[in-house]
Amino acid sequence: MKRLLYALTLCLLALTGCNHSASDKSQRIKELKKEYNKFIALTFDDGPSTLTPRILDILEQHNATATFFVIGSQVDASTEPTIKRAQEIGCEIGSHSFTHPYMSQLTPEEQTLQSQQTINAIEQYAPTPKYFRPPYMDADDTTHNIVPQIFIGGYCPDDWDANVSAEERIKGLMENATDGLIFILHDFKDNNGTAEALASVIPALQAQGYGLVSVDELFTIKGVTPQKGIIYKKAK
Repeated sequence: MKRLLYALTLCLLALTGCNHSASDKSQRIKELKKEYNKFIALTFDDGPSTLTPRILDILEQHNATATFFVIGSQVDASTEPTIKRAQEIGCEIGSHSFTHPYMSQLTPEEQTLQSQQTINAIEQYAPTPKYFRPPYMDADDTTHNIVPQIFIGGYCPDDWDANVSAEERIKGLMENATDGLIFILHDFKDNNGTAEALASVIPALQAQGYGLVSVDELFTIKGVTPQKGIIYKKAK
């Protein structure tokens, strides 16, 4: 019944073209805390792509949410429907740079451009991003000083590697699941093994008492106020 009510709320928001308000988020978190006693944030890098709608289907089916760290150059009118749908089901949009470079190899001016171009692209279709994931987890002091968002890391089952099977991805996620952890996954084009793994991992973790949420929801649930200068792998 709780999931049905939440789904009806999502439908109403979609029809009205609205994103989730603070009260919607607060209500969702209350419901999640009633149903689950542990939480993991799901995150996806390198989209939006043609795979992202399939990921969204899986998330919506299981009443899970995620943070999508998008590449700014891929955020445009062609991916607008995907970005808006992500928000309609409670997901959030983060920054993953504009062209996916090694940030520390860029000049300060180039790093600024990577950051600002991505923010500008996201703001066409979503709120200003709160969170940033450095490509390749590469960041120096200059990156931390220039990029205004909170930096997010996490655990990745090497799902970017086509040689890692869906079964190996499932094994990595299930064996490393701990309360407060952030999972790093990838929704780039044709990364179908991750979609296959996700369809199994979400219900399996939920059966173990885990709620699967966005980064912002995880920090809120755990009472964490994230600070600059840190790359967060967990909410602590």
